[in-house]
Amino acid sequence: MTKIEKQLEQARADLAASNEGMAALGAQKAEAIRSSKTYAQWRLSYEEFSLEGERLGQLVEKLEADLEREKADAKRSALDSRKAELQKQTAALARRINEEGSRAAAVLVALAEEARANAEAVERLNRELSDHEHLIHADHLARHRAPAPRENLAEAIVDLWTFEVGGELVGDPDLVVERSYERGIIPAIGASLRHTPVVRKRFKQITYREQGDREYAVPLASVLKLPRFDAPGMLFDHGRAVEPAQRRELVELIPAPDAPAKPADSEAA
Repeated sequence: MTKIEKQLEQARADLAASNEGMAALGAQKAEAIRSSKTYAQWRLSYEEFSLEGERLGQLVEKLEADLEREKADAKRSALDSRKAELQKQTAALARRINEEGSRAAAVLVALAEEARANAEAVERLNRELSDHEHLIHADHLARHRAPAPRENLAEAIVDLWTFEVGGELVGDPDLVVERSYERGIIPAIGASLRHTPVVRKRFKQITYREQGDREYAVPLASVLKLPRFDAPGMLFDHGRAVEPAQRRELVELIPAPDAPAKPADSEAA
C-alpha cells in the first residue's frame, strides 16, 4: 500500500467517524433545545463536527485525485519501461537481421551456385561415361528422397458377407438375414421376387499406411528466393543474383533571372 493509499484509508475512516458523530449530535438536538446553555454547547459541537466533516470530505476528494494521478503516473512509467525494453530488443534484432541474415543468405547463394555448377559438371562427365558409371550430382544426393514404402500397421482375421454369385462384398451387412453362420439371404426388395443368397467368407484384414508419392527435387538454384537483409529488394531470385538498381544521373535546370546570359568564353575571360 502506497503512502497516499494509507492516507486515504485513514481520511475515509475519520470521515465515517465524523458522520457518525454528526448523526449522534442530530439525535441530541431535541434534548439540547430545552435550555440555552445546553443548546449553545450542542450548537458549538455540531459546528465543530460540521467543519471537520467538510474538511475531511475535501481531504478525501483530494487524496482520491492524488491516488488517480499516482496510478496514472505508475501506468505511464510502466508503459515507458516496456517501450524502452522493446525498443532495445527491436534494435538488437534489426542488427541480427542485418548481420546474421546477410551471412546466412551469402551461404545459401553460394550453395545454390555451387550446386548448379556441380550439376553441370556431372552432366558433362556423364556424357563420357557408360550408363552404369553415371554420377549423381550433389543437389540430388542431398535433397532427393525415394517414395516412402507401404507400411503395414495391423492385421486381423474377419468373416464378411459376400454375394454367392460373383463373390463381391455385401455393402450393407445389416440387410442380411442369417440362415446359418456360413449362409444367409438378402430379402427381395421392390419388384424383385427372389432373395439374394450370400455366404460368409474369411479375409485377412490389413491396416496399412499407403505408399508415399514420388516427388522430384527441383534444382536448388531454380527455387531459391532470398531478400536482401540489409536493404529492400531481392538478393537472389530463381537462379540469378539480383543487382540493386543503379541510381540515375540527371540534370536539373534552375532559372537565374538576376544573371544575364553570357557567352561561355566570356566567363573564362
